Amino acid sequence: MPDLRKYWQEIRAIEKSLPAEVWLVSLQNLAKGHVGGAIVEVAGAVAAKLLHAKSQRLATEEEVEAHKAQQDGIKRQIFTQRMRDQGIAVIPVVRR
Repeated sequence: MPDLRKYWQEIRAIEKSLPAEVWLVSLQNLAKGHVGGAIVEVAGAVAAKLLHAKSQRLATEEEVEAHKAQQDGIKRQIFTQRMRDQGIAVIPVVRR
């Protein structure tokens, strides 16, 4: 039977070393041969439990920036499609 006191001490120790919000990468997809796992932002308390269980790892700055850029692109596409659905043309203007 696992020692619950030791478990929670380990979780709290990990949590103290983390900021309030943490970006994590899932290790589940990596084991199946995928290039990268899902990237999520979670609270430090949640991250501590996931890191302790070794189901996630901390995301690198490059992974976080790539994820944010991808999300921005998706939001831009959704906005453009909504405008088209309303009959509004979105024309990008290039400044020189």
